[in-house]
Amino acid sequence: MLEQYKLNVDRSDGYLIWVEIDRSGEYPRVSDVSLEILSKVRSMNDGSRIWGVVFGHAELKPLYGEIFSHGVETLYEVHDKRLCTFHPEAYADALAQIIVRTEPAVVLMGATPRGRELAPRVAAKLDAGLTADCTDLSVDDRIISMTRPAFGGNVLATIQCTAFPQMATVRPGVFPISDPSEGAKGTVIYWQYDGCGLKDIVSSENVRNEEDDITRSRILVSLGAGVKKDSIPIAESVARKLGGMVSCSRKLVEKGWFPQSRQVGQSGKSVAPDVYLAFGISGSVQHLAGISSAKRVISVNTDPDARIGEVADEIIVGDANAVLRELDRIL
Repeated sequence: MLEQYKLNVDRSDGYLIWVEIDRSGEYPRVSDVSLEILSKVRSMNDGSRIWGVVFGHAELKPLYGEIFSHGVETLYEVHDKRLCTFHPEAYADALAQIIVRTEPAVVLMGATPRGRELAPRVAAKLDAGLTADCTDLSVDDRIISMTRPAFGGNVLATIQCTAFPQMATVRPGVFPISDPSEGAKGTVIYWQYDGCGLKDIVSSENVRNEEDDITRSRILVSLGAGVKKDSIPIAESVARKLGGMVSCSRKLVEKGWFPQSRQVGQSGKSVAPDVYLAFGISGSVQHLAGISSAKRVISVNTDPDARIGEVADEIIVGDANAVLRELDRIL
């Protein structure tokens, strides 16, 4: 039987964020999406408390300073070496217990594969609503408005939960990471989990395909409906020479030219590259939302009035295929 936990709604205030730890490298690090969420919370916070929750052991101590510098005042570390490996049932139970202890108005976590598995488990334990895969957040008097794509990305829906805590997962890449606050300090509380049902993991293997993750690329050569299929190898050559990757609009995924993992936009991935080169992309509302955090946008399009021009830093009026060939030649 599912164990449920109840909150005192009248006392609920503040934000609790699951700080996801990336252990795919030599040393653990705070995931980018957790820093993005903390940055957004700091920007819209009206003085309410901010709690963070991490799972792990002593190896997380070097990360405390970074977490505090991005706004967390009190950090709960669920202290068990076995929890360095993701256990959704144990994580959900411990998170629910901490949420009842802290009584936050809002609970946020990244819409990562682990976050997508964890969030609904926690919501079920708390009998709370959950808005998944949000692309924007705003708050007014403890009530958070959560924006997410709906109907295949053709509509942006803004949702408010009627019960506390208000829960949401946030799509990676939609918010910029703000500068850390130097010298920030906080309190660490070690939360002992009883370990009921935990199993020791004998071995694990990271199967994440880094080569197909456009969200990690600093330069994206992105293709739209104005690009011919035989220009794709040229675009890939340009991307290699620039040290970037090729991404695309939804139309090229629908044509079967690219997998959805390469799609940029509300129904694809939100990206934040240093440079976004858009070839033959007109710029639907959904696509523009997916590049809102790009530092520099360069558009190549035959239509000087294409919507992408509203956000582009530079506009080249011309045939995307011809410009790709010339760029490949001179690089």
